Amino acid sequence: MISIPQAKLTDYKNVEKVINSLKTNAELMDYFHSFIVSYKRLDNKFSFTESFDEEFIFDQLNKIEVMRNHSLFAIPFGVKDVFNTKTLPTTMGSNVWQGFMAGNNARVVDEITDRGGLVFSKTTTAEFAVHYIQAGETLNPHNSLHITGTSSAGSAVAVACGALPICLGTQTAGSIVRPASFCGIFGFKPSFGAIDRTGVLKTADTLDTIGLLGSDIYGLQKVFFEIFQKDRNYPNARKYFEHHSSYKEKRKLKIGIVTDQFLPFDEYKPYVKDSFNQLIKELDSPELLIEKISDIEFINEIHSLHDIIYCKSLSYYFKDEHARGSGVSDLMTEMISKGESISTNAFIDASARQPDFRLHFDNIFNNYDFILTPSTASAAPLIGETELDDTNLIWTFMGYPVMSLPIFWSEKLGLPYGLQIIAPKFGDFSLFDFSQSVLDKFSARIDSN
Repeated sequence: MISIPQAKLTDYKNVEKVINSLKTNAELMDYFHSFIVSYKRLDNKFSFTESFDEEFIFDQLNKIEVMRNHSLFAIPFGVKDVFNTKTLPTTMGSNVWQGFMAGNNARVVDEITDRGGLVFSKTTTAEFAVHYIQAGETLNPHNSLHITGTSSAGSAVAVACGALPICLGTQTAGSIVRPASFCGIFGFKPSFGAIDRTGVLKTADTLDTIGLLGSDIYGLQKVFFEIFQKDRNYPNARKYFEHHSSYKEKRKLKIGIVTDQFLPFDEYKPYVKDSFNQLIKELDSPELLIEKISDIEFINEIHSLHDIIYCKSLSYYFKDEHARGSGVSDLMTEMISKGESISTNAFIDASARQPDFRLHFDNIFNNYDFILTPSTASAAPLIGETELDDTNLIWTFMGYPVMSLPIFWSEKLGLPYGLQIIAPKFGDFSLFDFSQSVLDKFSARIDSN
């Protein structure tokens, strides 16, 4: 079933409108007093906060009064607890690092605060952002018996329940898109390298990507424009604008579909397949040429290559934690041990093949403007169930920007799941435009019924 999320009072655009309407610092303080009361109530219900300091919030508000004309003025951000923050602890979801104070902000956090944004809280993450958050650490707002997703789930839940309009997340496999799909919000993973990763936990150098989880496309686009690296020290920045300029001149778009070219697609839930096929039929128009992409069976090798790169990297970056022998989960220990068993030559080979795969798919992508595929193979599984493989780590491996739209809903399960739109590298701003057009198209159809 295709379903469009209704606007909430904590949608980014609404929060921005309210904040901009407040003329005095006293009014701003009153607003945030009530905002904090609501946040605490929702956190008590859905459990998505790692650390929160009310005094720190009001201290920031007092200091940013002079920044009223700044682009992100007083917007409250959730920050996944793998980003360094100067005032709040950075524990990275680990018992080993409880109470750790980094003493500085991650570069992207400074980009936000320099524009008037608030570090509102640190959101819950999986241990070292590697796997699933333990049962009960976060609760799915739609049904607490179902999982919230992988490591950026705290940020997803904070947005989904209406506590915050936008949060920082990271994705090394599917840790933005999966929680976004399972919690029914917008998830955006930019092009690899778009946002500076200084001061952010490393797990795999060629895969780790900073992104956003939000309540509307407007907020995602506005924040991304402010925080992505576009000064003279980042020569690739012009490619984002060149791609967007070319996109806006197009009168007809070519859309590629990825379904059963990905072998695990056979295991996708029937309702996911049915709703995706329905959407493709309804998208059909003279402005869109939609076809299934051929000759991409090589994507089925990517999961094994990703596994080699990821596990070997974990065994390097977390060798000290592993050596302690306590405070590290069994699952993390297992993944590190697996990485240690992978030979250096195997890692070098897998790493060398990554740019070759990217180039190969880039050549195929030259024939398309966007790719569509389901965000996940199902709605959120029950806690304890094994999650089905999906295509998320493929697009992470390729470095492409992706958007998960909360456009599907299972009446039977009472749970959302997403549509994933993939753009070529540097096509991030074009991705925002196309995603909004898809959302607008289905919103109009639903409103007319």
